[in-house]
Amino acid sequence: MAKRRKIKKSVFLVAAIILFFGVYIVSFTLFSKEESSSKDNAVKIEEPEDNRSLLKQLKEKDKVYLSDGIVSDVRVDEQLLEELRYSFEDISKIRKPASYESTYEGYSDDGLKFSTNLDVIRIYTVNEEEYYKIPVASKDELEKLLNKSIYTSFDFIKQYKTWKEVKITYKDTTKNLSKWKYDDLANTMAAKRVVGKVQPEKSKQRSKYNFVIQIKADNYEAKVEVMGADYVKIESKDLNSYYEVHTALYDYIKDDIFKLSKK
Repeated sequence: MAKRRKIKKSVFLVAAIILFFGVYIVSFTLFSKEESSSKDNAVKIEEPEDNRSLLKQLKEKDKVYLSDGIVSDVRVDEQLLEELRYSFEDISKIRKPASYESTYEGYSDDGLKFSTNLDVIRIYTVNEEEYYKIPVASKDELEKLLNKSIYTSFDFIKQYKTWKEVKITYKDTTKNLSKWKYDDLANTMAAKRVVGKVQPEKSKQRSKYNFVIQIKADNYEAKVEVMGADYVKIESKDLNSYYEVHTALYDYIKDDIFKLSKK
């Protein structure tokens, strides 16, 4: 009897072990399939296919950078970017030209690229490209807008590594800024938004202190007029833009360069 009881216990023990591993294997298999399915769905959600035209995609980008062979990777300010979008309204899609060489290059922060020779605009990704014809009547205006977007941009004016000489003038006094202070000056330049000329000019008239910064680089010159504490005017290539700015630039020139707060 004792032997039979031991045999029964052994059989029950073996059966319990087999049952445990059977349940474990089934549960593990089901869980793995569910997890794999979830990952597949996540990938599909994260990477939806965009069937819009490349032009439409470009118009909706919020961060766009321009280069022209002289200056590179200048971020276009928001208002100028809106003007650039508007300039694309009259272009028409065409076949790939027999020959094409760009004058201006651009890209968005997520990799959509474009270029133009002011006759044709090319918009492209790794896998596809589109070409658009620019109306003859729009060429000059587009060139002006592209140059303005580059050479009167705050991002352009802050590229201190391209500077060769910087002079700052207050009334009849002009100081040459030491090269080791270039980054200090650039770091104080922070724009809030593009504005019209009325408020900056009024601010200049009311302000006790106004300054002019002259910047010379290898292939360009720029002028930054500090019009009181809150506004600046950027001039380059016979183009200009007005900005409302943070007061750090004004304070740095007034207090650190000319020491006017101590007088």
